[in-house]
Amino acid sequence: MRLKKILFLLSLTPCFFQTASANEGVSNFYTPAITSETSPWFTGPLLAPSSHNIPGGNYDIEPYLFFTTITGSYNQNWHTQSLSDNFYSMNLVLPAWIGLTSNIDFTLQPQMFYQFTQGERSTQFGDLAFGFDIQLLNEQAGTWWPAIKLGLKATGPTGKYKNLNPKKLGTDGVGSGNWNPAAVLSFGRLFHIYDNHFLSPRLGFSYTVPTPTHISNLNVYGGVEGTKGTAYPGNIFYTDIGFEYNMTRNWVLAMDFYYQHNNKNRFSGTPSATAIRPSSESFSLAPALEYNWSANIGLIGGVWFTVGGRNTSRFVSGVLAFNVYI
Repeated sequence: MRLKKILFLLSLTPCFFQTASANEGVSNFYTPAITSETSPWFTGPLLAPSSHNIPGGNYDIEPYLFFTTITGSYNQNWHTQSLSDNFYSMNLVLPAWIGLTSNIDFTLQPQMFYQFTQGERSTQFGDLAFGFDIQLLNEQAGTWWPAIKLGLKATGPTGKYKNLNPKKLGTDGVGSGNWNPAAVLSFGRLFHIYDNHFLSPRLGFSYTVPTPTHISNLNVYGGVEGTKGTAYPGNIFYTDIGFEYNMTRNWVLAMDFYYQHNNKNRFSGTPSATAIRPSSESFSLAPALEYNWSANIGLIGGVWFTVGGRNTSRFVSGVLAFNVYI
């Protein structure tokens, strides 16, 4: 029963690789009176996707390290329940953006997991995310509209998700076992506050439609020895509002307000109720501090943690990312 609860919580923890965001580069700011001498340097925020694609001939690499502790869960009534033993996960994500044209880029995001609890541990390669970004609109001097970008993403089932070892206590389960096509719509604009101080808000919406997946024995959706059938994961929606404000040209404050909703899972197979999961939702915050050496190189670190939820995990995650724009 304890192992099934751990797997349940892991299946509801937000997908970190879907939220990695690239530094859009100073060349993409279209605000009046900004010159190369006064333009702000921004790397983050931690989670909200950029509203600018990487132009053709340019590259952006931003390794992310998440150190996450799952401390418990939120039940159907939004009340917290603690785990007697925390579950720990280190997730290294290596996203790279490649500019193809002035309005289109391609991204690839491999990732690795090192997970441990109660003396058990496992190192696994996770699901592989990839996709294209299309610039729909850019900011223009003297106009009110924001920059708008459409992302067409997917994750491939490269992470282990079924036939798990019960002795590993869920540490070897890191994948979803299915394809996860998603559409991401991002908005952003730069505002000049005063002197050399700027505010950069971002707004992102994402909708994922997972494909069905065959599961067997113990798996990330639940299950026991002898489980066999097809899981139908529910669709996933998230929205993220992110802000950056530069105190100096080098030092920047950042903040994310994150909401995620998962539709309920269905299962067809034996035992009949093995991998059924109710709908869930979570609210989380991610304050961060960043230091930028230049317009193209920056470091951001912060904490991502849940503040409320229903049928989902309660977690706190230390996050560190290093951005290089070429």
